[in-house]
Amino acid sequence: MAEKGEPLSDRELAVLMCLADGSTNREIAMELDISPNTVKVHLRNIFTKLDVSSRTEAITVAMQQGLITVSGEIPEEAIPGIEESPAEPALSQTEPSPGSSVQDSGPASHWRWIAFGLVLMIVLLLGVFLGTFLLSEETTTGAESGPTPSIEPYQVEALGDSDWFRDRPIPQERANMAVASIGLDLYLIGGEVGAGIINLVEVFETDSHQWSAAASKPTAVAEATGSVLFGEIIVPGGRLADDRPTAVVEAYSPANDAWRPIAPLPQPIAGGLTLSDGDLLYFFGGWDGDGYLRSAYAYNFDTDTWIELPPMQHARANAVGGLMDGRLFVIGGQNKDGDVAYCEYYVSSSNEWGDCNPMSLPRAGAGAAVIGNNRLYVIGGGLQGEVPYAEVYSVDTDSWKQFEMPMLEEGSTWHHLGVANVETRIFAVGGWHSGAVQADNYVYEPFKHRTFLPTVGGDS
Repeated sequence: MAEKGEPLSDRELAVLMCLADGSTNREIAMELDISPNTVKVHLRNIFTKLDVSSRTEAITVAMQQGLITVSGEIPEEAIPGIEESPAEPALSQTEPSPGSSVQDSGPASHWRWIAFGLVLMIVLLLGVFLGTFLLSEETTTGAESGPTPSIEPYQVEALGDSDWFRDRPIPQERANMAVASIGLDLYLIGGEVGAGIINLVEVFETDSHQWSAAASKPTAVAEATGSVLFGEIIVPGGRLADDRPTAVVEAYSPANDAWRPIAPLPQPIAGGLTLSDGDLLYFFGGWDGDGYLRSAYAYNFDTDTWIELPPMQHARANAVGGLMDGRLFVIGGQNKDGDVAYCEYYVSSSNEWGDCNPMSLPRAGAGAAVIGNNRLYVIGGGLQGEVPYAEVYSVDTDSWKQFEMPMLEEGSTWHHLGVANVETRIFAVGGWHSGAVQADNYVYEPFKHRTFLPTVGGDS
């Protein structure tokens, strides 16, 4: 298994150079005479060794490390060796060999040329026949099916004079799914629709505003979260179609478009919060079918094992959070008494928990994203009452500010949505809104946001 910091192999360097030239996986496979699946394996190893999660990052890091050059020239050591046989002199067609003459081989050569001409004529006739047949088939098929429809470009719509925008909707409405982003792509995994829990995985390419399908998750779950570790999206636990929590943990590789099982959770859990600090994967809280949990675990990628950590101060499920200032924040959620506004954080270096100011409103089933290293945006939530605005937490001042959610009507709630950031934009998709599962895809640009309520802190 590839490890972070390990040198790239010659073949991986060759694949990396093809990436820098803008080649697709299929083009790389043709260029290097390998299969597309082998290309995916090389890409996964490159991402792991360079500690990146996208093609752009891989090229940037490789250029910084001097592994590839801007000019596009592949270093000689990056090109796999090809054994070449010594060149043989071509036989002369004008000078006879010693002891022979052109006239001596004339009859045999004459008949060989006649035979060659007949074969060539037959091949040409067959080619004309097959070409005419295939063209006829293509014309017929085109007449029946018409031109291949192209996906219409999508114009992002501003929501009034707010900092919110409406992007292309999800192809199928859903809620309670795991959401994660890698590079410029947003991944929606599993969740539930009107008919029940699904294992569908859809990818939103934020630069082209297009949705596409990816490999389905082997185990269909809702009430699950995911986070990125070493280029893979890991989704622990969740709620099965029969409403039981599961301990199954599965990891998705975008480079391979494939899923694999990893070590299961120590116990079946749904509604837990998954976070990553780049070295370990963390899983906080949730419910086990009988009650709400304070449990905290860390997953070690190298040993494929889960480690038990000190428990949280508050038992809860369906919380949100993120990594800021080296601390893993767990915020909101629900317990046996209903929605909560608690805020606490875990410090891995000291293996301890600390307190932070709670939100102004209790929220469960919300979504959250971190921008920079000091701001966490919490959007939606509210399983037991109206939540008319979103909130942003500043780790520098340990305080909360509120910002608008103009897509909500008065008295409505928006919960079990998916939230993730792509660069400096926050995407909020799907969820339960106005009593139904939605396919909405909203974008919030926080650098434009205007707060409209005073700073709050302390008790909720």
